[in-house]
Amino acid sequence: MKNMKYLNFVVLLQLFSITAIAQAYVLSHITDDMVVTCKQSRDKQVLSCHYRNRTAAPVLSISAEYENTNLLVKEGDSYPHPDDITAILFLVDTSDPARQNVIDKNIEHIKTILSSSRDYHRYGLASFDKELQLEAPIGSDITTNNNAAKKLKAIGSTTELYRNMLEAIVLFKDVDAARKSIFLFSDGLAEDKAYFHNDVVNAARKAGIIITSIGYPRSVAQSVSLQTLRRLSEETGGIFVEANYQFDISPNFLDQPFASLDNGGGFNIPLGKIINNRVNNETNIILNFETDIDTTAIPVPVVFISPPVIQIPTTIIQQIPVIKEKQGKREFQASTPIQIVSQAQRTNPLESWLWYGIPIALFILIILTIATFFISLRRQNKNQVTTVNFPEVKPYAFLITHDDPMVRYPIIRSTCRLGRSKNNEITLRDASVSRRHAEIHRDTGDEFTIIDLNSLNGVFVNGEKIDRYKLKESDVIEIGDVELRFTLMPTDYQFEESTVMLDTRVPSVN
Repeated sequence: MKNMKYLNFVVLLQLFSITAIAQAYVLSHITDDMVVTCKQSRDKQVLSCHYRNRTAAPVLSISAEYENTNLLVKEGDSYPHPDDITAILFLVDTSDPARQNVIDKNIEHIKTILSSSRDYHRYGLASFDKELQLEAPIGSDITTNNNAAKKLKAIGSTTELYRNMLEAIVLFKDVDAARKSIFLFSDGLAEDKAYFHNDVVNAARKAGIIITSIGYPRSVAQSVSLQTLRRLSEETGGIFVEANYQFDISPNFLDQPFASLDNGGGFNIPLGKIINNRVNNETNIILNFETDIDTTAIPVPVVFISPPVIQIPTTIIQQIPVIKEKQGKREFQASTPIQIVSQAQRTNPLESWLWYGIPIALFILIILTIATFFISLRRQNKNQVTTVNFPEVKPYAFLITHDDPMVRYPIIRSTCRLGRSKNNEITLRDASVSRRHAEIHRDTGDEFTIIDLNSLNGVFVNGEKIDRYKLKESDVIEIGDVELRFTLMPTDYQFEESTVMLDTRVPSVN
């Protein structure tokens, strides 16, 4: 009986190992432009992936390759499928009675967002300050959510952002929906002491919840708190939208509030070519997503580990005669079968160390060496000014970043376009920058005008939102999250010697 219990335990342990390996193949990749989730089938023959765009740029084509060999990509239906549901939970920060004017804007924006609803959308509404309060159950209709929003009041005191976000995730995670997003309306201030940013990100990613943040700055000085919301969105595959100081947000977002949720689709990649030609049990394939802006390459590891072999203790059946005495005489009775269970061979500890310990130690040593190299390289390059190469023409003016190292962008044309697309004269690869964000026009001589091209996050000059503005020396321009300083000075101006005042003779007067 003990042997049977041991055998059952071994079998269950091995089956658990197989299940754990199969579940470990679920992979999520979040880039500036998209979110990709891949899962390898149990028999290792097929890689199934889903993708979703974070930006407005549609995916034109998907390809896959392994060691310069193209793999077949079988694209499926686009999202949403007929039975798919997108669930949205509006979460409003109602702390601080002085913010009632912001809450009134929140109510107005929620009503506008709900007006873009589709049949496959489901909604819920909650508010929070110190505690979370569910105002409208998840799955309720538009009218119920609008009526609940109208009753929101800024009456709280303490803002426990992270703790209440975790409670909202617990409330939301079991909702049956293909995609789920929390629309967080907040100023980004968090007064938590025991709950932190990573707690929320890990819980949201585990539950498959996307955080879409709408930030309302309290003031210029406190607008830095909005970075909290931006990070929550970036690290869960959502988007961040920032209101201006009048608490208005971009019409582009309000017109299409679900554009970053209701897109993408799925596809499958047969792995037969890799199985037949692979060298190792683990390798990477490259997924290429092409848009009209550029191509995003995402490496996805695939694994080919054979199921563990179940080792069953060897059972030997021997016939052993039994000796029995009867009336002073010894008699041999018929032999009785007895089971003898052989012990499993023990592993030599030295052999285990040679096989596992030394490779692990070498791997750690290599990682430390690489890290030391990059740290030293970064120190050498600190404060180095990088200049973008441009044709041998005299620039009219320059835009200088505030990053470290700084980058100088020359303005060499009468019309200079700025944006995320590679077709602009100045390309700014940042998710907060629209594909065609702004233009700078050289009017006459040294006069330049910057124009906002109806961008999502707007154009700010010296902290003020503008539509059209005549630039002056040292003006600070904000294109999304990218800060640029406008100057007419040449590249080497800062290195010219300054004029020194010397003691000279006073000229004589005749």
